[in-house]
Amino acid sequence: MFSVLVTIFHLLTALLSIIYVNKGLKKFNSFLYKNADIPEKYKPFRRTDRDNWNRYEMYICSIILFPFRLLLSFAILIFFIMTMFVATFGFKLKNPWPESRLKAFKPLLQTLGKAYLYANGFIFIKEKTLRFEDFIPDYKRTELSKGQPSIIISNHSSWYDTITYVYKYLPSFMSKVTVSKYPLFGWITTSLKSIYVDRESEESRHKCVTDLAERVTQINQGQLFPPVIIFPEGTTTNGECLIPFKRGAFDPLLPVKICCLKYSKRRFHPVMDVIGIGYMTLFALNQFANEVEIIEFEGLFDPTYLNLQKYPQEKRWEVYADACRDVMAKALGINLIEATYRDGMEYQKKYVTGKLKQE
Repeated sequence: MFSVLVTIFHLLTALLSIIYVNKGLKKFNSFLYKNADIPEKYKPFRRTDRDNWNRYEMYICSIILFPFRLLLSFAILIFFIMTMFVATFGFKLKNPWPESRLKAFKPLLQTLGKAYLYANGFIFIKEKTLRFEDFIPDYKRTELSKGQPSIIISNHSSWYDTITYVYKYLPSFMSKVTVSKYPLFGWITTSLKSIYVDRESEESRHKCVTDLAERVTQINQGQLFPPVIIFPEGTTTNGECLIPFKRGAFDPLLPVKICCLKYSKRRFHPVMDVIGIGYMTLFALNQFANEVEIIEFEGLFDPTYLNLQKYPQEKRWEVYADACRDVMAKALGINLIEATYRDGMEYQKKYVTGKLKQE
């Protein structure tokens, strides 16, 4: 009986995968998704790898790998939630981790994060450490560069970014408030003591800055709060450029940890741009192998060398942010483009869905 149920589950999930893969392949084969004749500000959100997709690989993986990967991913996710529930049971999330629990559960939770990546086809997880001096000749380390990170900044191109950083650091995240409402994943990010912000609310943005400053103070005082991952671009891109950074991570003018994530473009590039989380996950599950590289800079990036005191107070965070953005772009080997979250929304409406009348 059990073998019959397993067979039925395998056949049904494989069939559903084939149906939606085929639907997605047709949808994203549209000229609208491949149109390169667009303004510069829209290019961070354009899907550029469509001609590299291998439909036969996706169909084969739908039959052989997808049911297994789907079931394994769900099992790991449930085990992670159960472990996190036990790890956080009996103390308030606003309080720091008890040291004994952190030592006991952090390695296990990080291992489960890595296992989830494996289950989603990320067979190759590379890690590389770089030095700031190799990119900034006049950069000088200070005592502050040797401290523990309270803020970690990173580029943002995929929802797998969060899973990768759970494996690497088990951090908190600064994220849009809607993430807290995601089934299962919202509970996880909340349990990780994440800080949420409503981008449309000025009050929420101010509260977010206050909460971040308080968290930084707590970490610097030695309290066992996890570092906060901030994606300063404020949205996801196609991973081929960096757009301007938002103020939040740089407003305190304190040293930050800089990391970058780079996904392989072997065939399907597992990044968000305008493809959406559903199809991105489906196509990633239906590749034989995915690859992510974690690029970590040694120590903290101390803005002392920038001599920020010579700039007006309101400009200092921007000078700091631009310096971080520049070194990250060099490490990733990509360009800087002036664009915003709203440009991404406009691109999707104007060039992809056609709901916004073209000029």
